[in-house]
Amino acid sequence: MSHIHIDLEDVSFEYEKGRKILDHISFTAHEHDSIGLIGANGVGKSTLLKLLVGLNLNYSGSIRVEEIPVEKDTLPKIRERIGYVFQDSDNQLFMPTVYEDIAFAPRNYGLSESEVQRRVLQALDAVHITSLKDKPIYKLSGGEKKLVSIATILSMTPDIILMDEPSIALDPKNRRNLIHILNQFDHLKIIASHDLDLILDTCNRTILLSNGRIAADGDTSAILNDQNLLEENGLELPLCLQRRQ
Repeated sequence: MSHIHIDLEDVSFEYEKGRKILDHISFTAHEHDSIGLIGANGVGKSTLLKLLVGLNLNYSGSIRVEEIPVEKDTLPKIRERIGYVFQDSDNQLFMPTVYEDIAFAPRNYGLSESEVQRRVLQALDAVHITSLKDKPIYKLSGGEKKLVSIATILSMTPDIILMDEPSIALDPKNRRNLIHILNQFDHLKIIASHDLDLILDTCNRTILLSNGRIAADGDTSAILNDQNLLEENGLELPLCLQRRQ
């Protein structure tokens, strides 16, 4: 097995005692998996991503990222390996300019200024926003903030990318740009989204959550073409498949 993988075994989590958001979740994500995490509102998609990056630690069961257990003492190592794009970009961006925001993490890890600059420019180019390099964050549109958020994680060259509703606030052009970016990333990625057309275009594997459990885990095309399965779990066919009916 490649060193790039995530293992969850019997993971449960609750915000309030007696109300489980995740209930005995187990799966392994491999290096070249591109996983769509889908399900109706409130099934635990965002919560699961937060557990993987250590934003919530009071879970039961086992979560290991590249054989490193996700716990308080290991979080610096975990976050070197995982890039996490928040659903709300305003929770991720906090520096005055685009350049400074993308440079923050590499600088924080002690890289030389020349290496920081190289990584920032490379990340800007990867998401096609080089023209925004010196723009103040507060002047960005919602879509531009999302692309800058993606660039902030690419600057750390992660092994694994987690994204929570990445297509929110993107116009059609930038949504196509996002799909291209995701398909160019060679390693493990997990994308939580209600945009099932995006999942169909970017993910080879889909995990469907329902009532805190895994209702289906398998080939994306098979799951997203299964109208009965989707409707039983509060979803509909992707729009592109609805048009073919």
